[in-house]
Parts: sequence; C-alpha cells; structure tokens
Amino acid sequence: MKLYYYISGHGFGHISRSGNIIKRLLSEDFIEEIHLVSTRISFIDYEHPKLKLRSLKLDVGISQKDSLSIDIESTKAELIQFEKSKSILLKEEAKYCKDHKISLILTDSSSLPITIALETGIPSIFIGNFTWDFIYRNYAKSDSYFGNLSDHLEVEYGFVTEALVLPFQCPMPNFLEQTSIGLVGRKPTLSKEMARKQFGFRDEITYILLSFGAYGLEGHRLNTDFLPKHIQLVAFGVPGIQSEGILIPEVSHYPDLVAASDFVCTKPGYGILAECYYAKTPILYTDRGDFSEYLYLVGALDMYFQSAYLTLEKIISCEFEETLAYMRTVDGMTPKSELKTDGEEDVVRHLLEYT
Repeated sequence: MKLYYYISGHGFGHISRSGNIIKRLLSEDFIEEIHLVSTRISFIDYEHPKLKLRSLKLDVGISQKDSLSIDIESTKAELIQFEKSKSILLKEEAKYCKDHKISLILTDSSSLPITIALETGIPSIFIGNFTWDFIYRNYAKSDSYFGNLSDHLEVEYGFVTEALVLPFQCPMPNFLEQTSIGLVGRKPTLSKEMARKQFGFRDEITYILLSFGAYGLEGHRLNTDFLPKHIQLVAFGVPGIQSEGILIPEVSHYPDLVAASDFVCTKPGYGILAECYYAKTPILYTDRGDFSEYLYLVGALDMYFQSAYLTLEKIISCEFEETLAYMRTVDGMTPKSELKTDGEEDVVRHLLEYT
C-alpha cells in the first residue's frame, strides 16, 4: 500500500501526532511507501527508505500575531489567495497521486486532500480532533466570508471515506463513516525519576516548563527576579524567551523534559496536552486568543488533567505560588478520568481494511 499523507502546518500538534502515526506505519510490511506532504517536514527527525518527504501547503490554518493572539485579517487574505490556487493544486496533486500509484490518502486535517482523493478515485481518511470549517465559522460573527468558506469546507469534508476522530474532539461534520480512536502523541523515553536525573533537577526545586509553540513569547519579558528560590522556570525551543533567570537545558527528546518537569505552563494545544498526559505532568494554562478549539481543550483539561488557569499577566510577573498551592491541594485531590491511548494501533487496524 502506498500512502499520501498530508499534515497541516498549523502549530506543532498535527505534525507531532501524525509523525508518530507515520513512524508506527513504517514498521508495517503492508506499507510500501508513505509520501509525507507538509510545510512542517523538518519536524520529522528520522529517515526511512519508505518515507518520501515533500514540502507543500494544502491548507492555510490560522495566522497569528504571536503565540497567544489571532490575526483575522491576515488569515482572510491568505485564504483568499489560497482559494485562487486550489484548482491548480488539485490538478497537480491528482496527477502526482496517479503517477506514484497512491492507493490511500490520509489528511490531518485539511479538506483539500479529500477532494484530491475524489478526483483520483481512491479512498481517503481524515485524522484529527477538529475540522477547519468549525474553526473558521467562529469568525463569521464579524465577517460573512468565513461563514461562506465554512459551508464550502464542510461539503469537502463530507466526501471523506472514513474519519478517525482523536480525543479532545470539537463538533464535526456529518461524516458517513466515523470512529473514535485513542490518544496519539509523543511519549517520554524515561521515567520521571530518570528524566529528572538526566536534566540534573533537584528534589527541593519546583521546575515549571514554559511551552508556547512556534511563536513562543515574543514581545514578553518575564519578571524572574520575583520568583522564590524554590521555583525554577525551564524552556527549550521557545522563540523570544530571555536567558536571564530561565534554565535552558540541552534536549534530545522534548517529552523527556516534559516528564522531568513538575508543571508545564502553556497555551492549550493538542500536542502539548498529549505529551503531558503520557508524562503525567500537571498543566498551568492560559488563553490562546479567539480560537474555537480552546474551550474543548479546556474541557479536556478539567476532565483528564491536574490543571489550573493562569492569566498571562501572572505568568509574565511570575506569580505562580498561589496557583501551585491550589493544584497540590484542591485539584490534586480531584479524581480524573482515564483516556483511551495508543491511537497509532487503531490507525494501523483501520488501514489494514484497505489492503
């Protein structure tokens, strides 16, 4: 079986989870080739003779001013430009699939690959916890363009052969075939004890890992002078982060740093939530702008995670102690539900049905 696998370039959640799925699929004998198509292929840190990498954009996502705020005008401009190129992309990618004898198209989470599959007469599988029509429809309250676009995208999603829906699910279109699968995410390779030892973390210090994705904390300077001596902020790969008062360790596998930390401070996103779940690390979360997925991720935080909300102002001023005390008492004693995991195995089982 030859797969065409498109992964959205929006944030790191799509590429981190689907990268895991791809790594799992590459070990299967029934997989001949995987043609990975994304603008985030540099995130893939492994090579394999079955894996073919192509840098190409098949969706727009959302433009952001920074890690915590949305740029609606820029998003609209990019979408209008992208819509103009869709017919050419459809023709070129349909030809690519035919030339390379692709037998199945997977998408996380663009609708255009579904249209490509329809054009080439091959089945398609959607993988994700939200669709872009749901995200864009939120902005129709201020601009009818987004409502019209959402109607169009919802139709495109409706042509998918099958939808494999991940945890932290947002409202979805009416798929003909839909199955809920387990959590997919990067896992630590070390136990908490071993991870703390590797990074030199001390028992008397509380380590808070700052995780703010591709946009980091540009434009914000944290007042680390106000931190008590028993709290240490940690960061790795955070654009715009200052070096003063923040520990920036060498990291070969980020989920091990997540496991080593006492808390992760972040804006809610699928990728970091999955990594925290597998690492059993509590979460301090803040707002992420007007993005519809946010409320559903907060719902997941309440249900499955030891977690607490912090304003960005408190994060910048390094006022953590009151919230940490709450998490160690009230929230720490609140029972949490268990998530179904190992979604990678669910994907393998579903793909076997197409062989």
